[in-house]
Amino acid sequence: MTVRRDKGRPKRPWIIDIHFKTKSGGRKRYRRDAQLQTGTGARAEERRLLMQVAERGEIVTEQESSSASAARFDDAVDYYRATYAKVALQHSTRSGYDEIFDRLLLGRFGARRLDEARWYDDVALLDAELREAGDSESSRRNVQVALRSVLRHAVESGKLEEMPKLPPLPKVHRVVMVAMERRHVDAILEAGSDSARGAFAIAAFAGLRGSEVRALRLADVTLDGTSPCITVRRAISRGVEGRPKWGSQRVIPIAGPLRPYLEAAHRGRGDPMSFVATTHRGESWAECGFSQAFARAQKRAGLRGWSFHSLRHFFATELFRRGASAPVVQQLLGHETLSTTAIYANMGATDCERAIALLDGNGAEMSAPAPDPGR
Repeated sequence: MTVRRDKGRPKRPWIIDIHFKTKSGGRKRYRRDAQLQTGTGARAEERRLLMQVAERGEIVTEQESSSASAARFDDAVDYYRATYAKVALQHSTRSGYDEIFDRLLLGRFGARRLDEARWYDDVALLDAELREAGDSESSRRNVQVALRSVLRHAVESGKLEEMPKLPPLPKVHRVVMVAMERRHVDAILEAGSDSARGAFAIAAFAGLRGSEVRALRLADVTLDGTSPCITVRRAISRGVEGRPKWGSQRVIPIAGPLRPYLEAAHRGRGDPMSFVATTHRGESWAECGFSQAFARAQKRAGLRGWSFHSLRHFFATELFRRGASAPVVQQLLGHETLSTTAIYANMGATDCERAIALLDGNGAEMSAPAPDPGR
């Protein structure tokens, strides 16, 4: 099989040339100009044709089928799962999309041709049903995002001529969250089990996600030298280890309150690939372990209304309270965009009152030290 420019022609078009065996054992050859005359487009078409050979033992051209866009939605999902999803999506995102495909979309749209014109009306009807069933705005939005991703990939791979018109994505309204303060974090740490405190401290004072705390290893923590730091290299989601969310690694300086917990994790453990946060049995934490441990600690501390993720929220909010800039907080949190970081920038009533007070008087408040949120 080859994808190459034909040197025998003046314009040297991209040619796809595939020799293959049919299911009956016969030999065939497929050779013609690529539909898209770019290297990337030609190779994508070749991959699609090779997938046909692997699945059907045949290559069905546009002329041999009713049209290139006659592919069904379930075929597009299968191809999406086998190609784009494996390469471009994090495991957690891929698992979420698979659940949406299997629970909602394949049963409803699986046999539908991609080029049918009823997408707008039927997707709008599905969204209305989900809303009536009590699904949240974000859940309904995720359903449409998964659907759009498959259709967009179908266009890119030549299975669909153009993206169909779809209803607007459900708007997710921002909810003002009440951020934890230092005194709340201290109470949670005091009430937490010995094995859970380290995980709580890493989330609160380094801002790691639960999946990143589960994957953090001793080799990722540098306590010596002039710049002690944590390097976030991986995450564990649904039992699978992979890259952190958004795919980028990041370095986080170690805050003073966190250092004792990291030193305790290193003590007496020689294997650098050992997990930093482990259960009382010395095992890695399960997917829901942090949430359950946090709920128990919160109850013992006499608090309510927060979750394990609230510790990461505290980290971001506390940085903003102390004057850190949004791009710095974005980098420390590992966000791809500032708009995501802005979700964590909501302050309490006291913070807002202090900000408005800067407009009063002669500006003397500008130089006044901020009160300690832990008091």
